[in-house]
Amino acid sequence: MKKYKFPLFCVWVVLCLLMNYGGRMLSTHLALPVWLDAIGTVLYAYVAGPLCGAVLGLTSNLIYYVTFGHNWIYGIISILIAVIVGIAAHRKKMDDLFGIMTVGGIMALACTAACVPLNYFMNNGSTGNIWGDAVIGYMQELSLPYVLCLSTGQLYVEMLDKLLIMLLLYIAVCISKIPRIRRMLREIKVIRRKTDGNTTQAAKTLALLLAAGICAAAVPAPVRAETEKTDFNDYVQTIYSSTNGLPCGEANDIAQTNDGILWIGTYAGLYRYNGREFRWMDYESVRNVNTLYVDEEGRLWIGTNDNGLSIAINEQIVNVIDQASGLPSNSVRDIVCSSDGYYYIGTTSSMQVLTMNYGLRQVNTLAEIYYADDMDADREGHVATVTSGGTLYLLQGGTVLSSRQMTDGKTVFKSCEFDTNGHLMAATTGHEIYEFDISRGWFDEIGVLSTGTLESIKDIDRMDTGELLITADNGVGVIRQDGTFDRVNTNKFNNSIDKVMEDYQGNLWFTSSRLGLLRLAPSDFRDIYTTVGMDNRVVNTTALWQGTYYFGTDKGLDAVDAACRNRVTNELTEQMKESRIRCMITDSDDHLWICTYNNGLFEVEPDGTQHQYSGISAGFGNRARVVTQLSDGTILAAGDTGIIYIRDHKIVNRILYSSGMIHSMILTLTELDNGIVLAGTDGNGIAVLRDGKAERMLTRADGLGSEVVLRTIRDPGGDGVFIVTSNGLCYMDTDASIRKLDNFPYFNNYDIWIREPDTLFVMSSAGIYVVNRNELLSGKAEISYELLDSRRGLNSSLTANSWTFFNKETDELFLACDTGAFVINTARYSSDSQTYRMSVPSVRMDGVMHRMERGMPLTIGRGVHKLELYPEVVNYTIQDPNVGYKLEGFDRGWTIVPQNSLGTITYTNLPEGEYSFRLAVFDNNQENILAERSYEIIKDMELHDRPGFVIYLLTIPLFSVGWLIWLYFKRRNQRVERELAEANRRVEMGKQTVAAIAKAVDAKDERTGGHSQRVAEYSRLIAKACGMNKDECQEIEWAARLHDIGKIAIPDAILNKDGRLTDEEYARMKSHTLEGAEILKDFTLLKHVTEGAEFHHERPDGKGYPKGLKGDEIPLYARIIGVADAFDAMTATRVYRKQMDFSYVLGELEKGRGTQFDSKYVDILLNLIHTGEIDINKMYGIPAEESTQAEPAEKAAGAADAPQGKEA
Repeated sequence: MKKYKFPLFCVWVVLCLLMNYGGRMLSTHLALPVWLDAIGTVLYAYVAGPLCGAVLGLTSNLIYYVTFGHNWIYGIISILIAVIVGIAAHRKKMDDLFGIMTVGGIMALACTAACVPLNYFMNNGSTGNIWGDAVIGYMQELSLPYVLCLSTGQLYVEMLDKLLIMLLLYIAVCISKIPRIRRMLREIKVIRRKTDGNTTQAAKTLALLLAAGICAAAVPAPVRAETEKTDFNDYVQTIYSSTNGLPCGEANDIAQTNDGILWIGTYAGLYRYNGREFRWMDYESVRNVNTLYVDEEGRLWIGTNDNGLSIAINEQIVNVIDQASGLPSNSVRDIVCSSDGYYYIGTTSSMQVLTMNYGLRQVNTLAEIYYADDMDADREGHVATVTSGGTLYLLQGGTVLSSRQMTDGKTVFKSCEFDTNGHLMAATTGHEIYEFDISRGWFDEIGVLSTGTLESIKDIDRMDTGELLITADNGVGVIRQDGTFDRVNTNKFNNSIDKVMEDYQGNLWFTSSRLGLLRLAPSDFRDIYTTVGMDNRVVNTTALWQGTYYFGTDKGLDAVDAACRNRVTNELTEQMKESRIRCMITDSDDHLWICTYNNGLFEVEPDGTQHQYSGISAGFGNRARVVTQLSDGTILAAGDTGIIYIRDHKIVNRILYSSGMIHSMILTLTELDNGIVLAGTDGNGIAVLRDGKAERMLTRADGLGSEVVLRTIRDPGGDGVFIVTSNGLCYMDTDASIRKLDNFPYFNNYDIWIREPDTLFVMSSAGIYVVNRNELLSGKAEISYELLDSRRGLNSSLTANSWTFFNKETDELFLACDTGAFVINTARYSSDSQTYRMSVPSVRMDGVMHRMERGMPLTIGRGVHKLELYPEVVNYTIQDPNVGYKLEGFDRGWTIVPQNSLGTITYTNLPEGEYSFRLAVFDNNQENILAERSYEIIKDMELHDRPGFVIYLLTIPLFSVGWLIWLYFKRRNQRVERELAEANRRVEMGKQTVAAIAKAVDAKDERTGGHSQRVAEYSRLIAKACGMNKDECQEIEWAARLHDIGKIAIPDAILNKDGRLTDEEYARMKSHTLEGAEILKDFTLLKHVTEGAEFHHERPDGKGYPKGLKGDEIPLYARIIGVADAFDAMTATRVYRKQMDFSYVLGELEKGRGTQFDSKYVDILLNLIHTGEIDINKMYGIPAEESTQAEPAEKAAGAADAPQGKEA
């Protein structure tokens, strides 16, 4: 086994080193208020001694120096720890918990005394532990002496650390008492004795270091799906100029950085736009901008007209390159980066090629290329550029591969763009775009595309749909994937359009050096009047007739073609020029019916033939309000005086308001399956028409919320009818019962259009509410809905009591608005489908502006009282989404506002701690989050500001008080233990004295040798049988030993007289009881000895002596001793007689039962004799064959039982 002892020693060394290192790692990682770096040192010093412990501690410090940069000089502290523990263990000062903790306190004080000077000179007074430094900071705020602050801070760390380590040591010591562990430790101690004085082995102990690698996974960028053919008429146009946000009123270029921000370069400088405001950037090196470029790293390259090139990162200029630093000219025309990492800078002098490898540096200058007005790069390292002179160049690797010019002598190249398939598209000053294959290093012409009426093409942009969007001096156009060209109507924005760009939300941006900036934003709604270019009108109704859309307005009839791109004028529009038109329909015979407010009702046949129904003769006056066709082909129309039925151009029936139930103008007519017609009135409820007559009226009494009924709409999902009143919605079931739909979120509604089977479009003054039919009818208190309003592109208000028109072939719903007609495609309108980018670019803390660094938490100083956040939702759409924010850890819930209402968010007096500021875009219902971004915010807190720090401050005082209390009780317990030991010693001496006295008494009375010892034994047995405890049995035994001590005072002549005593002698003999009591009265070591000596001759019948006590007056111990004394006196051999016959003795006991002796204890004695626990043969050493006890014992049992049974 000896060959395993040294390896075991090495294992212990390595384990102790790992304990030190692991403890230090744990403390550092968790920022604990302890070091935990001396656990192994203390354990090893305790087991192997101070020298080995010191070597191990020093080795640990060298490891800390290598791994943590910890100053090796602190190895002195490790040596000090090992020496204190080793010496204390050797001197047996650590044998219990108190000793171990006391050594821990001494060790903490010693380490503090050694560390404070080292910290002062080596570490600027810092303890190296945040908790200790917090104590120092706390005490410094109290203006306490600096040395006291340093010492106290260090003491707090050292005390808690050393006490914890010593507690761990105590646990280890307890574990070491396990037999197997104890044997292993003994083997280590054997090695220690063999290696004392030799530290070489411990110093060569190797530490094992493990390294871990970190793997990162690349996430591929999402690919946008190809979309269908773009209809730019669906885009809302907005021009930004000096009148609405862009002060300079012109724009040369536009670019978008990775955070979604748009940058607009103008002659007045650089502007930043986030969708809400244009902000001029006050850059000293940027005063006017020719061109902008954003590279793959998100850097913004700014080409100026007279200050060279500036590079911005995170909205800060980080580099400026001008003619003084090597740029050919200070006027930069265009910038591009090739896929191989070269930056091409086109200037008015020549082109310079730069690289960012090993810093920004020049690679080449291409002198032949000057005034490079337009450039683009492909994915193969090629760059194409067009100069102001019209020459097209192909570049690669910083050199010119090829060049080309137009040969017709009329046009020159103007701009260029690489296609997604690698082909180069080069536009001219004419109407052409040439397509080239440049894969072989020169220009191979593939084909030519026509740009229609556009000329002098300035920019080409390939959209995600594959279509080419082109800008020119005279407008904008698009070349479809099939090669066809379409002009894009940009209305007044049609001059000097230089650049086009698509932002991250799909909006299109156009710059014009004369007109400013144009945005084309996709919209769910298309403004027909704006698209076509018609003047705004209040539209009341729409009808499609003869391939033309007609719009009835307050000022006549407008018309557009089926594509809604061109205005249509004809005889009918001219005829109705001054008429106010309220309703139009096309019947099953393709007749157009027009309700006018001045000329009654018109019927127009396909061939243009007209029929007019008006005047008193018509039965409804000149103000025709509503018209509809019944299932049998009959036309039903209502005006200001009544209702008429028309068939075959003739009025076949009339219902006049003056002659029936109806007293208000009819606003709506709806036919049911059973032929009943519901006629909603303007204040009279609903008239139920059957067989051409008004049968009854439905009013508030029937459940209507209002008797002004704007619309009645049949429910295709059931047999009921939706009713739109002036103050809400109602529903009529088949039994004509009406109930209010109070769960609908709005009250001022106009109409309902139903997209089967269960989607309702409710027209209202707030926009269009899209709700689920089943949910609306369910009776739920709250329903979900989607609101289509100005935030979704409906930039107009719906006309009150107007009529919608739905084209089933195109799924388009035409809406009558107060500025014209709008149309929405109900099958593919977007539903919160936009993407949003959000940020908090800057914050203000107590009035001082700070930039929010990306990916980094915002740290707020401890003394900051006011925090102002400037959130930014980068949104260029026409929608105004709901934006919510919440500071988790402070705010209880989300604050949700429209984006246009989002402003500065202010928090004051934030408590110290960690927060997460969440910024999110919600859907229309403000329930689901569409996009979100969060920022970590940390409010600085000194450790001594935390509530728990008070507990930490109390650790040392509490330990000190606890240790003093512990010391007090330990000292008191030691004193009590000493006193108890002394008392036990005195008791033992007293017992020995009693034994000696008893022997002396027995020795004086020659007739009673051993009498006291036997009486004591009999008394103990009787007391035990009575149920007395061990102490009581011992007390009666010692009292019995001294019961005859009074005989010392009896003269030997009387005590040892052979003959009968005289009366005087007998009286003197009886005095031994009083003499004994007198002798023992001051004997306090044992209880009841005086009672036994004085009263053991008393009798229950009162005939005893010395006082003649009776029954229970006799002390308990005396009664027991009296029985035992008499029994021994009768069974013992005396000098004047032999041992009495045992049967005689038993008889005497029985005879004296209750008179001479206490009955209870006589019975107990007889029982002990019967069971053999009292054996006089053993007591006197009499052989069994000579004994007289056996037979009489059986008789004694019967004698003992008889009185017991008699008493019973």
